[in-house]
Amino acid sequence: MTVSLIIDADFLSAFLKIERLALVFQFYGVERLQVTPAVYRELAQTSLLAPLTNQSGLTLTIPAADQLETLRQDEAFHRLGVGEQESIALALTTEDALLLSNDNQARQLATALGVTVINIPAFLLACKLAGVLTRHNIQQIIDDLWQKDYYKFRADVQAQLLA
Repeated sequence: MTVSLIIDADFLSAFLKIERLALVFQFYGVERLQVTPAVYRELAQTSLLAPLTNQSGLTLTIPAADQLETLRQDEAFHRLGVGEQESIALALTTEDALLLSNDNQARQLATALGVTVINIPAFLLACKLAGVLTRHNIQQIIDDLWQKDYYKFRADVQAQLLA
């Protein structure tokens, strides 16, 4: 079974900043990651435009308008950013979808709707358990995420990743 990866702005920007997006492709054994127009627009307005446009394997995919409109009737969904909304809508209509998102509210809502969602700590733990990353590799990623994206892991999560 091949998984269809959909990547949200927060996850994508973090891995672009630390120049580790190839790890996502490698771990899942995929050649492409689906990105919605809102996610692309969001990142294109930042300093990540060059790495974004130079990254092969990103496929711009438009979610179904009717799915998006139906979901926007839900107040909790409506409060999400447009990138999260489009990513969830796309995941709901994509066979074998896996959404990579680090937004807690989006992750909780998507999970409640039946979407499988992986955040950065879960992704790194999966890489560790599969033997793709060593403790040293994970420490370097943790350090890079802090230095380049100001992303800080909870102490218990970091301890589990480095155990």
